[in-house]
Amino acid sequence: MSWQAVAEKDFRDAIRSRLLLALTVLFVLFAGGSAYFAAVSVFIPVVAIAAAYRAVAGERQSGSLKLLLSLPNSREDIVFGKFLGRAGVVSVALLVGFTVGLFVVATLAEEFSVLEYLVFVFVSLLLAYVFVSVAVGVSAFTASTSRAAYGAFGIFVVFQFLWNVLVAGFVYVGNGFGFPGPEEEFPEWLRTAAEFLTIVDPTAAYQQGVLWVGRQLAESANGQAQAGAATDGPFYVQDWFGFVVLLFWVAVPLLVGYWRFQQVDL
Repeated sequence: MSWQAVAEKDFRDAIRSRLLLALTVLFVLFAGGSAYFAAVSVFIPVVAIAAAYRAVAGERQSGSLKLLLSLPNSREDIVFGKFLGRAGVVSVALLVGFTVGLFVVATLAEEFSVLEYLVFVFVSLLLAYVFVSVAVGVSAFTASTSRAAYGAFGIFVVFQFLWNVLVAGFVYVGNGFGFPGPEEEFPEWLRTAAEFLTIVDPTAAYQQGVLWVGRQLAESANGQAQAGAATDGPFYVQDWFGFVVLLFWVAVPLLVGYWRFQQVDL
């Protein structure tokens, strides 16, 4: 066996356990009843984490992980194969749901672009893979499915609801425990750090990526650059950088989880 075989087995197990069916039905209901972009950045991470948090920890807790490792599988095969398997499950569920959403939006919207919708789906899949990676990475980090769930959903809550508060707290402390007055400005280093920390949030990066794609499609249609396009300033405030952040968050949690998984005594 190898990581490909682990991924295939994990995908088949999801079908047999009806996980794929449950996620697909859930996302079809969401996509069919929601607006174009409404709540996507909240719902997709929840679906991805629910699908993936048991990936490795569940195998350890049940004892089946030792059987997997008794076959010609390395720990690397387990972690990355599990990621690909769960990413495949989430991809199918989201694509079916977005297909339903396509007909709903096309029917209800006065103006609708199929190309724009398809690219939006692509960026949304990247966001899903980020949180599949987070969930699998946390799952590889711990032997308990409950701790894996708490850890993965905790990371989601921090990014979705607390990140801007944490950045504001960093700015407050960095500015000497205070905010500047009406005629004052932040130090340049602090403003730069705050801008960078803001885009490090994967949900903010997702929104930035969607804006970049929308702008590129509009420019192609109009044959000219849009007014107000984000082309000035440091690279990290430009919309395309959102994709760099998303790819970063796909890779890093998996690598950290794999590193930890390599250290533990099973």
